[in-house]
Amino acid sequence: MEITTELTVARHCVGQMPDSGLSPLQQRLVDDPAKIRIAHAPTGAGKSYAFERAMIDKGERILFIVPTRRLCQNLAAGLLDALIKKHGWTEAKAGSKIALWNSDERQRLIKAGETRINTRRVREITDINDAVEGGEMVIAVPEVVSWVLLRYAPEKGLSDKGVFDILTAFDHIVFDEFHTISPRGFGLAGLFAKLVSEYTGARAKISFLSATPVDIKPVLKRLDITENLIVEIEEKLTPEGRTVHGDVHLLFCQSDGMCSLLYENVDLIRKEREKGRQVVVIYDKLSDLQRDKPELEKICQKAGIESKKGLVIDSIDDSRSGRDDSGYFASGRHQNPELFEILIATASVEMGVTFRADLLFMEPGFEAMNFLQRYGRAARGDHDGIVFVRYDDMIFNKNKWFRRFVKWAQRHPGQLVQINDISDVLCEKTKKRFKDCPEDGKKHFGKMPNRAAYAAGLYWNVLMDHFSNRGHRWKHLRTCQPKPAKTIFSLLENIREMEKDQFIGEAAKSWCDRFELEARTLRDITKGLRVLEKNGNGDCFQASELWLQRNTDILERYPLLVAEDGNEEVIIPGRLSDHFLDDVQFVKATCKAIFPHTQQTVLLNDDAFLVKAWCSEFSKKEGAESLAWSIHPQAMNAALKLVQMTGLIVRDDAEPVSETGVI
Repeated sequence: MEITTELTVARHCVGQMPDSGLSPLQQRLVDDPAKIRIAHAPTGAGKSYAFERAMIDKGERILFIVPTRRLCQNLAAGLLDALIKKHGWTEAKAGSKIALWNSDERQRLIKAGETRINTRRVREITDINDAVEGGEMVIAVPEVVSWVLLRYAPEKGLSDKGVFDILTAFDHIVFDEFHTISPRGFGLAGLFAKLVSEYTGARAKISFLSATPVDIKPVLKRLDITENLIVEIEEKLTPEGRTVHGDVHLLFCQSDGMCSLLYENVDLIRKEREKGRQVVVIYDKLSDLQRDKPELEKICQKAGIESKKGLVIDSIDDSRSGRDDSGYFASGRHQNPELFEILIATASVEMGVTFRADLLFMEPGFEAMNFLQRYGRAARGDHDGIVFVRYDDMIFNKNKWFRRFVKWAQRHPGQLVQINDISDVLCEKTKKRFKDCPEDGKKHFGKMPNRAAYAAGLYWNVLMDHFSNRGHRWKHLRTCQPKPAKTIFSLLENIREMEKDQFIGEAAKSWCDRFELEARTLRDITKGLRVLEKNGNGDCFQASELWLQRNTDILERYPLLVAEDGNEEVIIPGRLSDHFLDDVQFVKATCKAIFPHTQQTVLLNDDAFLVKAWCSEFSKKEGAESLAWSIHPQAMNAALKLVQMTGLIVRDDAEPVSETGVI
């Protein structure tokens, strides 16, 4: 281990209001009358706690939307615990006033005998349990909220429940960690923000929360939301008050691997355990963590950590279920992280998860925001902490942002820096991503504000056609339809003119119909294959086909089967660890792209240049398909513009949409 530089992020606090004990930002989140609030404060400042207090103190109803299932589970568990221990609610009352909208909760309800889960969630729009006094909170991932709004079948007696009911039934609609929202994901957020600004009957206020001071007003402006309806709220840090973080000592270490760094600091790990504090280890790559498990077990044993006192948190281990309890580490999304001495994780723990950890070992992440979120997990409250940042030549050379950050740190060796200084450096790229730009011109089509606005426009149009928005509701949506929605509608109408062509009409209709279905997919969530260990007698877990191809020999050696429930699965002897390749294979991610003028698909690389590749393939003026450019130039140019504006590619191998992103 070579320490290349080190510095300390200074202890920082937030003020407290004399009556409520809330910070100024928390108080404004509860009381500010503005329809749309954009709030940012450092990790650990208690942004989500403000809405817990709104629920308790004012009896308000909150729809709290978070980016991950794990964060959903953790927030619900933390809220339940607080209602019982801090606010004196009975366990029965607390449990009856919280609803979870995610796939894990769906599976739990199914196992408990619930058969009408969609009906249950539609009912929870207006109340979870109106027989008991007190506020309520629905904690949801965005896919489930979208699924409720765009559900395929009406429920008896509840068919008209939809977006307007959400706006009138909740006091707050909160988008947590909004900086993580992809352009296509702004369909849902943009819809709520626009309707709140126009619909006089709306009770809800929209709050966007982030640790990152980024400006989403350019997106909102493109949706014709007037600026006077938006307030920005920033937490002012103070030298005294409620401590958010103690001093955090950052050490940048060049090391061949995470295990070698941990071996050199076993004594530190042991001391933290003896103090009753947790140790957190965060990897960049899932494959590295999985390969390192045998060595990690030895390190934990050397530090005096007993079996099942360490929790592994990543997409594979979170999905584990079954009968095999022989492993050294605990796993599963149902586990409470606070009960373990060491947490070994990937990016799953970056957001909204609070640990009692003062010692953290981390790799920097693929983006600067990963770094900011990760190191913010350490030294919460009035505790000082140490964070080891492991990197090697590959990490250093591959990530431009990290090179710049290390060089910045090297200009402040051993110094005490302020949290705002380090945040400004790390947030620079994210701020640029959201930065305003011209709405027209090919070079601006791909910019975040434009693509987000047009994705919201597509979502708006799809919602207008939903059965829950008939009559006066449809008229209101039509009256308030933002400019991007009108543009999307006009382009699709132009493309649908090709449906009259006897040769390519079927292709044009299929492409347009499937393009509109893209509104239902808020994020690119890859469907996992189910892997059953020990010939079906051990654990089962989910992993993407691409990950298995790159890291294991499983798909080369064992057949892919279709299970009774229709899901694809593969049965392997032994455990996952028995099937790792010596070296990671380079396998490109690809997709079968479809086009509006031909039934032929084209295999394209599914990477950052996918939109450019699709446009290049579509624009070819050769072969029989090129006649469409001569016969239908307006429709063809409309299709080209539509893809450039939205960044959405219709795929022949796309998975059916469900509330989890894929079925």
